[in-house]
Order: sequence, then structure tokens, then C-alpha cells
Amino acid sequence: MSILSLLLCIIGIFCFGYFLAIVSYSGIGTAFLWFWAAAGIACFLFGGILFYIHSHSIGIKKYISIPFLVIVLFGVSIFTLTEGTIIYKGNSRPNKGAGYVIVLGAQVRGSTVSRALKNRLDISYNYLKDNPDSLVIVSGGQGSGEDISEALAMKNYLVTLGLEESRILMEDKSTNTNENIAFSQNFIDSKDESTVIVTNKFHVYRATMIARKQGMTNIEGLGAPSDDILMVHYYVREFFAVVKDKLIGNI
Repeated sequence: MSILSLLLCIIGIFCFGYFLAIVSYSGIGTAFLWFWAAAGIACFLFGGILFYIHSHSIGIKKYISIPFLVIVLFGVSIFTLTEGTIIYKGNSRPNKGAGYVIVLGAQVRGSTVSRALKNRLDISYNYLKDNPDSLVIVSGGQGSGEDISEALAMKNYLVTLGLEESRILMEDKSTNTNENIAFSQNFIDSKDESTVIVTNKFHVYRATMIARKQGMTNIEGLGAPSDDILMVHYYVREFFAVVKDKLIGNI
């Protein structure tokens, strides 16, 4: 068995194992879960093809191996560079004294913030506590299974932490990141106003790039931690989200 086909089989085993772990941990309805099953199948399929070509000394082997390796190395390079940027931006710290803090919405269960959203709000509150002149815009509409808008749930949570209601502005119509940022700008005096976008670490790069694409010139990100078990899943999913937004012109 060639080294490349063996490597593909190992990756395939990991993909299927991680697929089962996610199903066990967060359920079959987890967004983008299908990717791990598809990736596992693809790895075994290509690994099997390469093994067959290698073991049967098929004449086209030399014409396939090098182009395939070039494509793999190119893909790995793009993935590595993109993920490196996502990780770096997600762990950067914003400057103090921002005029506005935009907290991007996430799932609300009934009227209670989810763990992911709680993490965003906790880190936002710490920033707001250290920067008393900053205003916060909580951004998110009401989705399926949510009794109230994400914006209202976030406002209620921040108030329970002790933040003054007068510092909280609600944007409760948005349904995605593009709308979060676009609609939140209605509360901001100018596009060059210093603004911090708060989201999960894996999402900071794309969110700030979307904001810059929309004309915000003084934008920084503040990343909240994510679930450890789903960390790999989130970062891989975010790679494809970055590629998609780049292709359709959002960033």
C-alpha cells in the first residue's frame, strides 16, 4: 500500500469516528454533520483507487500520481493558510475604548441563551465593564424554536449580569451574519466609528471581513471560546463558509 493511500484511509477512519462522536454528543441534526461522512467515504474511495493502481502497476500510474499529489498539496496549502488566519484573528485582542460593541446572535432555546451565546455575552460584558463609555448592540432576530428574539434574550442576560439598560441597543430583525452587521450599522454614527464585533473565535475573521466589505473601516473582533468537542467541526465548517463568502462577494 502506498503512503498516500494509507494516509487517506487513516483520515477516513478519523472522519467516520468524529462523525459518530458528534452524533453522540450533539445529535444527528448538527449543522454540516454530513461533511464528515462524505469526507470519510471520499478518503476510502480515493485511497482504494490509489492502492489498486499502485498494486497492479497500471501504466497510467505515473500520469496520475504527480497531478493528484499536486492537487492535494495545493488544497492542503489553501486550507492551512486559511485556518491559520482564522485562528490568529480569533485570538487577537481589540483595543480599549471602542464606541460600539456588536454582539452577533446565536441560538436561543425558548427564551434562554444557548451556551455559545452565553460565552459571547460573558466576554462582551467583561469588555463593557472595562470600557464604561462603550455602547453594545445586541443583534439577532427570532428564529424557529425561539420564543423571543435573540436580541431580547441577549439584552435580558446582560441586564442580569449588571449592565445598565441604557447602554444596550437592540437590533432584532437580522437572520444571518451579513444582516447582523448591516442592520447594526443603523445604530452607529459613522462607518469609521471604532467598533468591536463579538462572536466565537472561529467566526471572528469572517465577521470582521464582512464588516469591512460593507464599508466599516475601524473594526476589530473579540472571540469567545467554543465547545471543545465540536472545535474541529466548527473550524472546518468555517473554512468552507469563508470560501463561499469569498466566491459570492461577501468578503
